[in-house]
Amino acid sequence: MESEEKDGRNDNNSSKNTNTNTNTRQSIHAAKNSVVATSISTAEASAPSRKKASFCSERSPYFSREDTPLLLSIAQHISIGATTLAIRLFMNTYGEYHIEDDEHYQHFITLVLGGDGRNTNSVNNDCSNDTKKKVTKAPLITISNHRSLFDDPGVVSCLLPLWIGIRPKYNRWGICSQEYCFNDALPSFIKGYIGAGQVLPIQRGAGIDQILFRDFAALVARGEWCHIFPEAGVWQWKSLGGRGRQHLAEEEASNVNHDVWKSKSSKLKYGIGKLIAHAPITPRVVPFAHVGMENLLPQDLVTRKTFLKKDFWRGDPLKVHIRFGAEIVFGDLIDEYEAKHGELWKFSSEASSASASANATSSHFESSTSEKELYMKITARVEEHLEEVANITVAQK
Repeated sequence: MESEEKDGRNDNNSSKNTNTNTNTRQSIHAAKNSVVATSISTAEASAPSRKKASFCSERSPYFSREDTPLLLSIAQHISIGATTLAIRLFMNTYGEYHIEDDEHYQHFITLVLGGDGRNTNSVNNDCSNDTKKKVTKAPLITISNHRSLFDDPGVVSCLLPLWIGIRPKYNRWGICSQEYCFNDALPSFIKGYIGAGQVLPIQRGAGIDQILFRDFAALVARGEWCHIFPEAGVWQWKSLGGRGRQHLAEEEASNVNHDVWKSKSSKLKYGIGKLIAHAPITPRVVPFAHVGMENLLPQDLVTRKTFLKKDFWRGDPLKVHIRFGAEIVFGDLIDEYEAKHGELWKFSSEASSASASANATSSHFESSTSEKELYMKITARVEEHLEEVANITVAQK
């Protein structure tokens, strides 16, 4: 009897220890989850508040092409179609524009239409063992110099043949500073028209980790065509933008040793590097340059403010020249980074823009020091190719 009682007590103690260990593990697990949730909440709190951002909802409102509501689809067709037709009419009556119709331009058109390997079929097996083919689209990013505030839509709306250019599914997504395109002083109808034209707001000075830039990156991840001006401002110099050289006159800046300047800072902002690095499929990146729009909206080289040209009706007609460059590749830079630092975090290509953006929590989207170094390398390569085509184009002015 005594031994049985001891065995019973031992069993009870063993059971209590097991329960205690289980409770302890559960508490630790809960604590870890709490810490993670707290860190994500803290990161979100430190990001620019979407509620405080003009013309923005708390949650990303953008839909995949397949899930776009009928009314939004109609609004996109009206906005893009009307804008494209109006710009073409203006450019062909007030002046003229010319695109170098070479192999680089034809390659760009092919990519817009989904050719040259941009659209690929992947096979998915679901639980019922039914094999389905799904089209996976590589993102397309175009980059260009920024000669005036009217470059988009003034130049961008003229890039495609008209039968393509009036169709939203073949059009670019762009970003525009809130102070210009989504200012609170603008009527809601105007802001809605701009938004329906596939333009997203961006908050100047909020950095590359901001929520609004994350929305744009999610569109890249989804395989859309996205256009960006990596100079992040209007520069009407003969060379690419003078970021970091604003205090110098153009003549002085042009005399700065290029190798020394390049080692200190890029002429472009490295947000373009972030868009490329974290896409689930490395984007197809095509540069183009244009010249002539500065004659419509000239810029004061001291204050950098732009204004409508004098003698608008009786002055010289507007002449815009556009040239495309060769596609830029970055696979070697990404492979080099991953060999040293491990696999990069990537967006999910399965989700719509809204859910893809939600998938990218701030703890993921916030860039590390090593990632920023990768962005800089990618941006340096972009700058090299864009400057080459820009120098040729501007020299033909």
